[in-house]
Amino acid sequence: MNRILGIIFFMVLLYLPSFGQRKGSAPRETVIQAPSGPIKKSVSSPKSVPQTTLDPSITWSMGVGTSTNSGIFGGLSFRNAWVKNPVSQSVIGLDLSIIKDYREFDSPYSYNGRGYVEGKLNNLLVIRPEYGRQWTLFKKSNEGGASLKGLIFTGPNLGVQMPYHVDISYVNPSTGKSSIQSIAMAQALTNSNRNVIIGESSYFNGINESVIVPGWHLKTAMNVELDTFKQNYLSLEMGFIVDYFSKPIEMLNQTPYRSVYTTGYLTFFFGKSK
Repeated sequence: MNRILGIIFFMVLLYLPSFGQRKGSAPRETVIQAPSGPIKKSVSSPKSVPQTTLDPSITWSMGVGTSTNSGIFGGLSFRNAWVKNPVSQSVIGLDLSIIKDYREFDSPYSYNGRGYVEGKLNNLLVIRPEYGRQWTLFKKSNEGGASLKGLIFTGPNLGVQMPYHVDISYVNPSTGKSSIQSIAMAQALTNSNRNVIIGESSYFNGINESVIVPGWHLKTAMNVELDTFKQNYLSLEMGFIVDYFSKPIEMLNQTPYRSVYTTGYLTFFFGKSK
């Protein structure tokens, strides 16, 4: 009995220190410190999308050129191209061209330095509305430079056949006074006195007597697009044109009339891209 009481007393002594420690110690509090500044949410920035330079969708241009069937000034050209496809593009255009016969020559007779074309009956102005395609053969490098394009066009012709006018010295038989008149060369050729021709008149003097001759044309060309600044468009075009007219054009006196004319041309284009 004494042994059992001794074991119980020994266990009580072991338990009392731990019980006192639990009762005397205050429960621990977890302190959460508020942040001193505003809460910043970390948002992942979206990845930057690389900016790419888009090609212009439309290129319009105007050209001034010369040709083998004209003088220094061969005509004007207007063109509009859609360049959505970098390889092949649709193009529409309008040409206003002067065509002369290769057999024309200036008369050896002149009056005060004014000349005229011997035996010329009509001027020929050709209006060519056209549609075509252009293909990029060599593209520009990233550092700039020139590109090469091949072109083919076709469309109707409107040949404006205008009488060639010359100025003559006319003497009124009733008054004896002389005056200068502009008449068609076809009328001047009927006069036996050829020395009365002073020189050629204005190019458009016979426009009210014009005859429209319809036809068709085909054009092939190579276009060198030069290095441009911003959206400016500069190019040099060399090509070949075949013009067909529904009836022969009366160009020179006492020469066979022709309905087909072949022309080589050189045109400088400038314009804008947008």
